[in-house]
Amino acid sequence: KRVARGHAAVTKGKGCLSCHAPHAAKNKGLLVAKDADLCFTCHAKVKASLKSKTRHEPFSKGECSSCHNPHGSDLPGILKNREDKVCYACHADAESGFVRKTIHQPVLIGTCGACHAAHGSDEGKLLKKAGSSLCAGCHKDLLKEVAGAVRHDPFKGGECLTCHNVHASDFGGLLVAKQEKVCFECHTELKDGLKGGKSRHAPVSGGECTKCHSPHQSKLNKLLLAQGPDLCLTCHKDLKEKMQKEKTHSPAGRDCLRCHVPHFAAQENLLAKPVQLLCSECHNVKDASFGKAHFNIDPAAMNCIRCHTPPASKDP
Repeated sequence: KRVARGHAAVTKGKGCLSCHAPHAAKNKGLLVAKDADLCFTCHAKVKASLKSKTRHEPFSKGECSSCHNPHGSDLPGILKNREDKVCYACHADAESGFVRKTIHQPVLIGTCGACHAAHGSDEGKLLKKAGSSLCAGCHKDLLKEVAGAVRHDPFKGGECLTCHNVHASDFGGLLVAKQEKVCFECHTELKDGLKGGKSRHAPVSGGECTKCHSPHQSKLNKLLLAQGPDLCLTCHKDLKEKMQKEKTHSPAGRDCLRCHVPHFAAQENLLAKPVQLLCSECHNVKDASFGKAHFNIDPAAMNCIRCHTPPASKDP
């Protein structure tokens, strides 16, 4: 059969006699030497992989023809079948395990060799490189350090696998688990605080940490995606529209966190303190004009937001 890639030993030099004896031989198939020894007469660089710390089992056993067609193939590396099919012939459990909602692109297109060495490697699992150096082959722009940026510790340490599954996942971004579980594995104070909080920020409760934070790096403190109030108003669009049209409470226009906390609070509406104490930090409740405007009612008995809308209002 004519193939796209003929083995050079067949197509050049002595042709068939490069590998086969014409009349008789001690080896099956009239080979002039045993499988691997015969291959290594030409492929000395491949033989050097025998010295690697981790070696592919068929390669260690000298079973070159387990993966390669010795005469020729229509596939690169004169493989017997498509690369992933060759691998799955032995790693059948991996093939079924990779059937997930999100599949890493090299796995999806069957290019196992994008990450794994076929013969031998000094890294575990026959990886071509260690840690994030391997990921950088495709994700160079993502991994490039941004000058002056705050870097997430796992990202800084090249520990991609702390958060991501390299083959396939049922979660977005190839995460190893639900986003909140991944984040709370390290940020236990948030997990514990959410249990006792009277009010909780919806993205935190929904495990959507990356709505506000970059999981990799950011030029902003706390790995924030944007400064407040711009960050807050990306979700609170109705409030943004209201603030654009109406008189805005001064803190709301500058920094939402002047009054609110971002994750959970002991107060309603994620307020940082009881409403009376919070308002009194800016408004002098002991001033005579304040007392007159509020009919000299005891400030401690007031609930300011019963009468006032602190983000914005069309009224004075």
